Amino acid sequence: MDNNNANHRNSENSDDIAVSILNNFIDLGGFDLDEALAVVEGESRRVVAACKSYVSKLPTVNDVRRDEVCSVCMEGFTRHNRDGENKRVPCGHVYHSNCITLWLEHCSSCPLCRRHISF
Repeated sequence: MDNNNANHRNSENSDDIAVSILNNFIDLGGFDLDEALAVVEGESRRVVAACKSYVSKLPTVNDVRRDEVCSVCMEGFTRHNRDGENKRVPCGHVYHSNCITLWLEHCSSCPLCRRHISF
């Protein structure tokens, strides 16, 4: 029974320490959740705009083999392509324009070979 009480006290102490550290962090940094979320949201908008601009400047590819598929959505180039454009990234791989745009919003490398794509 004493061992259970000791474990419970240690757990409470750990919780108190964690709360104290969090409070100190918030107090020292003047942390404001709304402000932090606004910064993240603003950064996200800039990334999306940069991706769209970058992809629009990539070479458009019209001569894609019928049996080839976009490795982002795994569908053929004759289907699923609402905007009608297939884009070639610098490493030479081809993707649906909308697929590579969405991919680059989250990852800065080619979906197939993982070569870094800077924009």
